[in-house]
Amino acid sequence: MSSSAVYEKVVRDSLERNKDSLNDISQDIWKNPEQKFEEFFAHSLLTDFLEHRGFTVARAYKQLKTAFRAEFQSANYKQGEDPTIAVLCEYDALPEIGHACGHNLIAEAGVATGLAVQDVLRNLTTQDEQPKVEGKIVVLGTPAEEGGGGKVILVREGAFEDIDFAMMVHPAYHNDLEPVILGVDMCEVEFQGKAAHAACGPWEGLNALDAAVAVYQNIALYRQQMKPDWRVHGVILNGGAKPNIIPDCTVSSYFIRARTISDLAVLKANILEIFHSAAEATGCTVKVTWEENPYTGMMHSSAMACLYKTFSAGEGVIFPDFTVSVSGSTDMGNVSLEVPSIHPKFFAGQPLMIHSRDFQRLAGSPEAQRYTLIAAKAMALTCVELFTNRQIRDQVLHEFTLRKATFTG
Repeated sequence: MSSSAVYEKVVRDSLERNKDSLNDISQDIWKNPEQKFEEFFAHSLLTDFLEHRGFTVARAYKQLKTAFRAEFQSANYKQGEDPTIAVLCEYDALPEIGHACGHNLIAEAGVATGLAVQDVLRNLTTQDEQPKVEGKIVVLGTPAEEGGGGKVILVREGAFEDIDFAMMVHPAYHNDLEPVILGVDMCEVEFQGKAAHAACGPWEGLNALDAAVAVYQNIALYRQQMKPDWRVHGVILNGGAKPNIIPDCTVSSYFIRARTISDLAVLKANILEIFHSAAEATGCTVKVTWEENPYTGMMHSSAMACLYKTFSAGEGVIFPDFTVSVSGSTDMGNVSLEVPSIHPKFFAGQPLMIHSRDFQRLAGSPEAQRYTLIAAKAMALTCVELFTNRQIRDQVLHEFTLRKATFTG
């Protein structure tokens, strides 16, 4: 029997004992949606709760006002010898449609996992013949996943330097153990031309709208040669003032996505050529401004995901053997290149697409609670197995080293 099986009752009892409080946390966050870097209510709610439950809490962590770190360690924990595992919470909402990405459920699952692992690390039910579980659990509050790159900033500020393994879950319309999560780099493209009267003297102008349209069309043509997991999409934000004026300035926005860092670099270089070619063809100048915090693709730890799958199966969860869906982008990808990580999707109760008003309603419904706690249980038992099984830890770290070399190129 695995060591995690010994502690399954501890985890199950913890989740059952705390389920009402956990639901209250989820409901309070859902009813008070806050956008990126403005999650002050959620930050206060989560940190107060965890501190009251015996966690050591650092608020406004790494100079991010709505980030936090809450930790609990076993009595004989030794830094550098015993594992430190981070379970990540998200709690920012979307404009207009609130928690349509279900981040209230992500926060609940993270806190639930923290409480369950805390009970294991107390070692109150350990029998004489059983070794004590030694380690540290960190519940890490990460703001601004929806476009702000909170985790990118935390990585840059060293928040994961003492973390050995990391995990989180995300609600979805289906279960997906290792979803295809693309890296994304976002840019604004500004063409400068020369205004002229469109009827009286168009030859005097340099048409910045022609340049913007040329980019849009040439990217559409280029898609035939893109790899299956490459994505480029954009909009023209400013196409000119009036039809009888040759536009002297246009602004477009583009998202460029690929799974690996090496593929994203190739795709970006090709798209940049399209930008500059359009400028040359129209006589305009071009300025490309990139976002400060690009997201990388997600490099899943299959060894950790296998543990999560095993413990989910105990609750009747079935993961399809093959999925073809692409899951957009998340700053958890950046974390996955720092430490071995997982980011499974869990079915939240109905086959509804995220970022919709229907999913927003589902995220606040009682129906989603059961599935959220099942995911938390699987994460908690995955943590316990990592704490107690050195062979598994070595396997995870070996896999991480090999995969990172090919992922980053």
